[in-house]
Parts: sequence; C-alpha cells; structure tokens
Amino acid sequence: MKRPCVLFGLLIVEVALFTILSGHQFNSFSDLTHYFRTYFADLITQATPTLILGFGMTLVLMAGGIDLSVGSTVALISCVMSSFSPGGNFWFTAIPAGLAVAMSAGALNGLMIARLDVPPIIATLGTMIFYRGLCFVVMGDLEKSPFLEIPGYDFFGKFKGATCLLGIIFLFGGTYSARSVWRREILMIGGNRVAARFATIPVEARIWQIYILMGLLAFVAALAFTGRNGSLSASSLTGLELHVIVAVVLGGTKVQGGAGSLVGTFFGVLFIAVLDEGLRGAAIWGRQNLPFKISHIEYILLGLLLVGGVALNNYLSRKKLAE
Repeated sequence: MKRPCVLFGLLIVEVALFTILSGHQFNSFSDLTHYFRTYFADLITQATPTLILGFGMTLVLMAGGIDLSVGSTVALISCVMSSFSPGGNFWFTAIPAGLAVAMSAGALNGLMIARLDVPPIIATLGTMIFYRGLCFVVMGDLEKSPFLEIPGYDFFGKFKGATCLLGIIFLFGGTYSARSVWRREILMIGGNRVAARFATIPVEARIWQIYILMGLLAFVAALAFTGRNGSLSASSLTGLELHVIVAVVLGGTKVQGGAGSLVGTFFGVLFIAVLDEGLRGAAIWGRQNLPFKISHIEYILLGLLLVGGVALNNYLSRKKLAE
C-alpha cells in the first residue's frame, strides 16, 4: 500500500481518537460537520508554514542534503519585517527587505554546501545558530506586533490565504516538479552524486538552486506565520525544523537522498499538526495531577517518529532491492 494512503488512514484515526478524548458532544449531524469543517480549516491554517517548508525540505532531502536552519530563517525574516513601521508603506519596504533576507539566507547555505563543500548538516547547523543570533540582535528581548496594523496583511493568516499559498506551491510547483527534468536531476544527485557528474548534470548549480528555493519558501512561510499570529519575538519558531524534518521523513522521503514524495510530505505534516494540537488540547482537558505536562510528550513522540520513519524507509528500500 502506498505511504500517503497509510498516512491518510492514520490521520483519520488520529483525529477521531483526539476528538473522542476531548469529550466533544454532537447533538446532530450538522453539529458534527460544522465541528470538522472548523477543525480542518483551523488545522490547515495553523500548519501552513510547516507545509510550505516541508515542500522545500522534501527537495533538499531528495538531493541528499538537509536544512536545519529553516526555523531560524523564518524567524529572522519575520523579525526583520517587524522592524519596519506598520501602514501602507509596509508592502514596499518590509516585504522587499524580508524577501532579500530570505534569498540571502538560502544563497549562503547553498554557497557553503555547493561551492565550499561544507557538509549540509554542519553548514545549516551553523547558520541555524547564526540566524537565531541575528534575531536577537534585531529584536532584543522585545515582542513586536506590527502585522496587526497592516491593511490586508491578515489575509495570509486566514484559511483562504493559506489555501491560495498552498495551492500555488503544491499544485503548480508539485505538478512542475513531478514532470520536470530538474526533479530527475535532483533525484540522481541524491542517489549517486558521482554518477550525476558523469551524466553532465550541473551538481553545484542544482544544489545552490535548491537552497535558494528553500529561502524563498521560508519567506512565504514567514508571511503565513506572521499573518496568523500577528506578533513575534526573537525566540519564535524554535524547534520548527524538527517538525518539518519528521513530517518529511514520515512522508517517505529518504534522508540519504534519491527518493521523496510531496504527497507523503503533505499528509506527514498534517499528521504531526494533529498530534501537536491533540496534545495541546489534552493539557487543557484537566490532567494536572501528572508530574509532567502532557504537551511535553510531543518531543518524545517526535523523536520516536523520526527514528521510526528512517528505519521504515530503510527497510522498504532493502525490501524493494531484494525484489
């Protein structure tokens, strides 16, 4: 059975389980449909930044790389944009500045990995710390919320805006990626970089392109995040990269490169989002006599899901080779 189908089934079971645990009472079928319409609309809106970054992370892992700096990059873009005065001019000052920061951050990662031959995990770990440090330089200990005062900006944080962004990225970007020579070259680079060079594929250029694209997607994710939350601090989005990587691996993308699924990533992100929301709700449902917070279990589960996802991908790869 295909991985996305399995994830979709697990997603339905997960939603049903947390709904039962939450103790919601439905007096009619219309109450049930209204609840799930509202639930999934809010879930999609909340998960939009992770979904956008998951699209880019899938391509990065397919090429045999990794990007640990995505959370810090989105936070830095948001912090830079928040330093501009709100109002109509925000669209012509802060937005171009945020886009420039995003492209520069992606280009720096690509430069170190493609040109300087720094291992991706080391390069992006370094920039993760560097970008987070820049967030504190820009923001200090302040929390800013200029996005609430910008006309029309909240569109990015609403369901319609979120679905527009996701539709453009996953439908149009995914369709192009699925049929393009560019994607096949990325897969070959991740599967066997030496063979890719012998096949005259411009390996360095493709890797640079992937990380610049990751920077661009981080900018779009920053729009979705700030449009929904309105305010942020220098420590915002800490740990976002963990959610993205776990979701992508669960979706069937191999960390070694050479294989990936955008559809699997989509359902993997939703699976993690439901888990996050469910555990957050469990902390509100009144289990205060435990020696720990239920929401903290999320990190334990994410670690197990990451290791389990990698092990499952490796098992399926060996099984496929054996056949």
